[in-house]
Order: sequence, then structure tokens, then C-alpha cells
Amino acid sequence: MPFDFGLSRPATLAPSNVVAEPLEDRHDYEYLAMRACAVLADVGYTFHIGGFGRDDWRFDVSYDVSTLVEQLPDLLDGLVTHGLGEVDFYSQGVERSITFERSAEAYVLRCHSRTSFTPSPDVEHVGSTRLAELFTRLTTEIAAGLRAAGSEIAGLHPFDTWHRRRWTLS
Repeated sequence: MPFDFGLSRPATLAPSNVVAEPLEDRHDYEYLAMRACAVLADVGYTFHIGGFGRDDWRFDVSYDVSTLVEQLPDLLDGLVTHGLGEVDFYSQGVERSITFERSAEAYVLRCHSRTSFTPSPDVEHVGSTRLAELFTRLTTEIAAGLRAAGSEIAGLHPFDTWHRRRWTLS
């Protein structure tokens, strides 16, 4: 299976106790990313990521996805501005990183594992348009999910812009 990821909305959102908890810091992006993922997990969202020889990396939304969401602004800025980026999936048991490097109309992705997982292949190519679609779908679904759950995080930056942002990575 080629590299792919996506956040999936449940057919019906479960009630969330996390939404009712007051935010401790409305300006700390990493904190907000973790809380956003806790909300999405609480209402029933799931996440799928696979590639580099493994169809399913078995990510949970609350913690594993938060490691990605924490890094999204820097990752997307690097991809848009320089055609370069890296994401470190540092959660215990996953412990791998992916580097992204633009090459013509595609991105070269390299997976580096810090566990017994051996990526095979350790390099994959994803078209610029396809990668932009994956990130657009992810950020749009995060924003939509937060709004649907009634989370005030949906109105905070950068989540408040993600529902209308289309990423261009070429």
C-alpha cells in the first residue's frame, strides 16, 4: 500500500465530556492540538495511516494523531515554502519519522524507524497534488469535527482557517 492517511468522521458523533472542560491556554498551539485530538477521539473519530510496507500503523486519535497535528503548521509551512518537511511520530510504539522533499511534480518521502519496524520500501513517491489533497482533507476534517463537536478550539487560530484552506504543494 502506498503512503496514505486520513481522519474519518463517525456516522453519528458521540456526546463529548472533553468539549465541556474549560481550556487552560487559548494561545498554546501544542496544548490546543492535544485537546483538539482528545475532542475528536471523544466524539468517535478514527484515523488511518499506512505506507512503507505496512497497511495500518494503528494510530489512535487522542495521542498518536496529536503528534502529527502538533507539527502541522511547521510541516505545511516547510512544504509550501521550501518543498521540505519532516514529521516525527514520536509516540511510544510508533517511533518513526518521515521526511518530505519536493522533486519535480512529486515528493520523495523517506521513513526512518526507531523501533523493530523496518520500512519496506523506505522511500515512497507521492505526487504533489495528491499530498496536498491529503493535507487539505486532514485539516478540513479537523476543523469540521471540532465545529460539529461544539469545541471552542474550532474558533481559534489556526483551526479557524482550516475549514477553508486548500494546500498547494507544487
